[in-house]
Amino acid sequence: MRAAYLKAPFQFEVREVNLREIKPDEVLVKVMACSVCGHDMILASYAADYWQPFGHEIAGVVEKVGPLVKNVQPGDKVVLESGTFDRYSDNSRNGRVDLDNNGPNFWLKDNDPMGFADYIIVPNEVCVKFDGLSFEEACLIEPLGVAMDLVLTADIKLNDDVLVIGLGPIGLMALKLAKAMGARKVYGAELSVAKARIEMAKKFGADEIICTDLIKLEDYKFEKGGLDRILVTAPPKTIPSAINIANKGGIIAFLGIDYGPEGSITFDSNVFHVNKLQLRSSFASPALYFPKCIDLVKAGIVETKPLITHRFKLEDIAQAITSFRDDRAGGIKAVMINS
Repeated sequence: MRAAYLKAPFQFEVREVNLREIKPDEVLVKVMACSVCGHDMILASYAADYWQPFGHEIAGVVEKVGPLVKNVQPGDKVVLESGTFDRYSDNSRNGRVDLDNNGPNFWLKDNDPMGFADYIIVPNEVCVKFDGLSFEEACLIEPLGVAMDLVLTADIKLNDDVLVIGLGPIGLMALKLAKAMGARKVYGAELSVAKARIEMAKKFGADEIICTDLIKLEDYKFEKGGLDRILVTAPPKTIPSAINIANKGGIIAFLGIDYGPEGSITFDSNVFHVNKLQLRSSFASPALYFPKCIDLVKAGIVETKPLITHRFKLEDIAQAITSFRDDRAGGIKAVMINS
């Protein structure tokens, strides 16, 4: 079978590999669709210092199951949770499964292939059955779960004014969820070059768009003077500006990632203190809320298909991801489709 590997900077290989036998509690899944995550782009840009498999936003069909597997059977359509919790940990047994990410997963196990491949071997626990969606729609359930974790972390209330900083796929889905949760007004912040993302934000219900390369967030005239909730899906360096524009009692929830010096920020603690703000981290590992996310997409509350701007085959992955990276104006989400 074929499997893709990457190494920074932006090197890709599609290799012929032999798949090992599955273990008694594992499942062999034929990958039907796998979407490119921002984390994949970070790995390809500078973070992957050795050849490694990649791809974790996966939808497929169960091909084979081990003798201990009871939750799925061959022929089932499944989306794959990118991480799970250890059911025996203290946090899990105390009712906080969200704080444990040490459960079974498929990340770099024995350098096994991941989502950008013909097949993937996974623990049975990560398999979530679905129907009523195409595979390309379903592979975006994983990032929708990330967006769900972000909006729940922000605790959006009816009549809140909300700003989403960063209008990538997660930001766009978070924007749509914020609207559905009763936000009075939702603003989106993005670079002006990202025309497709800005237009999609408007279609998803954004009331106003702020182009952060044309105006500083601190200079923008918000209707309430500031924001009640701010969702940061951009790099951490945007958090100080979010703190400066939050209303009293505001909550800033963030999931932006960066490494090295860019991962550190400073802000005025007096502003933070006097305005009684909260800064909350959203980290969707373990990956939760998949059944809820599937229901939301099937009901049309959140749409995933319109986010897909680039489709490609496994054999074209190097050229496809490079082209997607370079399409700053038109790119939102790239998805590998296996026929």
